[in-house]
Amino acid sequence: MITQLLFLETAPVGVFDILLGILFLAAILFIASAKKVKMLAIPGNEHYKYYIYNVYFKIFFAIIYGAIYKYYYHGGDTMAYWNGAANLNNLFWESPVDYWNELMMTPSKDTVIMHFTSETGYPPGWIYNDSNSFFVSKILSLFMVFLGQSYLMLSIFLGWLMAKASWKIYELVLYYKITSEWLGALSVLFIPSAAFWCSGISKDTIVLLAVFNIIHHIFSLANKTVNYKMWAISITFLSFFVLLQTRSFMAFTVAGPLFLALSTRIVKKYQGSPLLANIVKLFILSLSVLAFVFILKIQGEEIAKMTGKYINEAKVQQKDFQQNASYGIKKYDLGITDFTPIGMIKTAPLAILTAFYRPGIWEARSPLLLISGLETTIFIFLTLYFLFKGKILDKFKFISNNELLMFSIAFAIILGFFAGFTSILFGVLVRIKAPLLPFLLIVLTVKATNKTKTLINDVE
Repeated sequence: MITQLLFLETAPVGVFDILLGILFLAAILFIASAKKVKMLAIPGNEHYKYYIYNVYFKIFFAIIYGAIYKYYYHGGDTMAYWNGAANLNNLFWESPVDYWNELMMTPSKDTVIMHFTSETGYPPGWIYNDSNSFFVSKILSLFMVFLGQSYLMLSIFLGWLMAKASWKIYELVLYYKITSEWLGALSVLFIPSAAFWCSGISKDTIVLLAVFNIIHHIFSLANKTVNYKMWAISITFLSFFVLLQTRSFMAFTVAGPLFLALSTRIVKKYQGSPLLANIVKLFILSLSVLAFVFILKIQGEEIAKMTGKYINEAKVQQKDFQQNASYGIKKYDLGITDFTPIGMIKTAPLAILTAFYRPGIWEARSPLLLISGLETTIFIFLTLYFLFKGKILDKFKFISNNELLMFSIAFAIILGFFAGFTSILFGVLVRIKAPLLPFLLIVLTVKATNKTKTLINDVE
């Protein structure tokens, strides 16, 4: 059994799988094309001309991601996630009760012996032993109940889900009049590295789907543009649960900026009276401090343990990247020697800048890093353009009065810190930072084709 736990079966892609994949893709593209035609017939929906291209883009990169890891790397986490999901799917057809119990339980040596057999196959050990990673397999196994165990069909389906989720964020950008239609589309829908890492069978895809769903539903509820409130609330809670089970720090990375965004919305209602607006700001700040003190008092010991755990994990991970030759030479060093909270705070600016603007083209040692390096060059250019073209104070005023932009910049900064501080390896950095790229680009393209003052007046 130990041998089976360590063995990783790569996803089979035969002629039958390809034929099924083509038929499934044709069905999805037919549905997407029909929706595009239907929506374009409604006045004010000119932006739907990008809808079908977004679907093409996400599904293309979902397929490319799987092909590279199957035929070039001959494995990787994506195959382990598929393998675990396939074993769970076998368990479902053999014993739905045991399948349900496995979904509800925390993976352990006892549960794997209890539920899995040589007939169902055993999940890869390094995935099963990590409850956060195996949770991804659990989610994928739910899709397999309807799609079967085809790696290609599952990739296409996830690419389609990401296309639908990212489109909702794009519509939010247009709702807040942040930028033009085409710049908004480029910012949210058509970033190659974000689509590559976050459209196929991976934990990053599940995480970003959850993030996009939270943002869409929270802002829709706040703007009263949602038709089914209970559904939106349920999906929001479910998405936060998924984040906590897969990459817990992302839940906090989303929650903090959301609070800031909603606070911005409240303050904006009173901006006609500067005195009242300042009083509301002071009240929100005081409430935040009191909540922080209360949580610290009630859960202080647990928070200290959790903080110490994350710091220790970061320290161990960095040493592993620096000392293990199997990770290659594509590393960076922030010069961190102090792994205390104060040391992390001191390193924060460099970590954030590293996540935003590295790797550079000169640091790329592979085609994937080269793509990221080209994107980095564009981001550097757009940052300079943002800072020196036009009136920077007007831009900051617009950002400070726009709750989606406040969320975007806060989310990008917080995730940038986590990614820059913990990754050390460029190959890890480009993957972890991928979800922040659309939000950073939203901020950098804020001027758009309209004058910033006009945009400010529209929001106000």
